[in-house]
Amino acid sequence: MIYEMLTEKYKEGEPIFFSDIYNGEISKSALTQQLSTLCKKRLLAKYDKGIYYLPKKTRLKSSVGPTADTIAKYKYISKNGKTDGYYSGNTFANQIGISTQVPHVIEIVSNNTNSAPR
Repeated sequence: MIYEMLTEKYKEGEPIFFSDIYNGEISKSALTQQLSTLCKKRLLAKYDKGIYYLPKKTRLKSSVGPTADTIAKYKYISKNGKTDGYYSGNTFANQIGISTQVPHVIEIVSNNTNSAPR
């Protein structure tokens, strides 16, 4: 049931956030257990805590997942057509071509935060 919903809604290699698929119909622990079962069957892969993806098969019969840049884009910049943030600083200057400096630290300004307002 969960796997069918995930394959309909997400593409292979696209990050799936736990907060996006948790809708309150079942408990968090039950959903975590179902995701863990899918990971054991290799139908789903875990990228990091709370981040999963549908494995994308390569020509060499191995699987690849999303890059760190893709995760950052989905989490902090834009998801489902809604823009929440943008690159800034040297990253932005490099992207638009006014600087050849490649930054070691990527700067992102976003309205999407992890903490609740006080």
